[in-house]
Amino acid sequence: MNKAAKKITGVLLAGALGAAALAGCNTPMDGTQPLLTSGEDTITVGTGNLMLRMNQATMLSYYSMMGGSTTGIWSQDSGEGETYGDTTKANVLDELENMLVQKQHAADYDVSISEEEQSKIEEAAKAFMDANTEETIQTLSVTQSDVETLLELYTYQTKMYDPMVADVDTNVEDSEAAQSRITYCRIDISDTQNDDGTTTPLTDEEKQAKKDQAQAILDQLQASADPASADMDAIAKGVSEDLNAVDNTFGDDDTLLDDKLKEAAKTLQDGQVYGEVVEGENAYFVVRMDSVLDREATDQEKESIVSERQQEAYNDLLDQWKEETDITVNNDQWEKVTLTDTEQYTIKQPETEETTEDSTADTTESTGDTEAAEDTTGETEEAASEESQTEGSADTQTEAGSSEDAAASE
Repeated sequence: MNKAAKKITGVLLAGALGAAALAGCNTPMDGTQPLLTSGEDTITVGTGNLMLRMNQATMLSYYSMMGGSTTGIWSQDSGEGETYGDTTKANVLDELENMLVQKQHAADYDVSISEEEQSKIEEAAKAFMDANTEETIQTLSVTQSDVETLLELYTYQTKMYDPMVADVDTNVEDSEAAQSRITYCRIDISDTQNDDGTTTPLTDEEKQAKKDQAQAILDQLQASADPASADMDAIAKGVSEDLNAVDNTFGDDDTLLDDKLKEAAKTLQDGQVYGEVVEGENAYFVVRMDSVLDREATDQEKESIVSERQQEAYNDLLDQWKEETDITVNNDQWEKVTLTDTEQYTIKQPETEETTEDSTADTTESTGDTEAAEDTTGETEEAASEESQTEGSADTQTEAGSSEDAAASE
């Protein structure tokens, strides 16, 4: 289970989502209708709509925090030959299928929901229902049972990840993850950008002046008592206050650093300075190898490699289970669920002792067109940045439930 799902689960446990149907609401849907059916398991349209709205609200929070506009986002082309709204709905449906098969295979890994966890799920679902008006609940087409189902699915997803990836090889050799640390000064020689949008290449004289600056830095660095520990940044600023030096790590798969810079750096040992000014694609460089094998960065890369292996194994197993499972999708009912600017959702902070009556007033009344999300939780912001496939908006009421520690135990 990724961090975004955990954050959304936490919001549900806090009962912190409500909704307002705004002007021009969409085609009414029946939340009690089955959306996914597999054997004895059924996920209703109400459960699917609730998950969709949670993701929609999460992404509105993210865009609002970043100062971006969401107007018309759902009708935009997603780059996959369909609108972003349709892509978002498809992603939610796929994730529900993932969680459904995880629940069905939970017994294979001795994974279950305890009586205590189930009790807390039920308490949280009730708190969620109580925190919102009847109008809000009708807009969502959701029942307490639907909320419980979504929390149960997220709980299974949380518990299933570790056993599903338990057999993944976690051994990574230094040679596979090796990261080197360098310090370098970059002196830009790219074309000058003009006010009219055109560019003007530097003259040969201008380029030579830039190279002379790089050579001055290199000369002072090599002349220092200990080039391996000399402050290259201070030397660079001494040559020109507009220059600076930075340190960075890179490995064989690095695509960010200039190729010529990396080639020069790879010829060096710890503490060595490259003996010439390096001419890269759009800059001159002075470079020092600080550590051919940077232990901290290499260990971090090992963790990333293991995580990638685990995620790949996890995804492959989900795909296998879905191929082996007969899942019926009620597309007719799911088509009635639409993402538009006229129905919006927001996740707001749970009420605290400092909250005044005015700041916690019911926000589920009709307000016309679109309106921006506000007062979003830090949890939601973090979730949004990691859940960019299912984005959105919304208006909500914010009375918190009391079961924040419930279902998402790991």
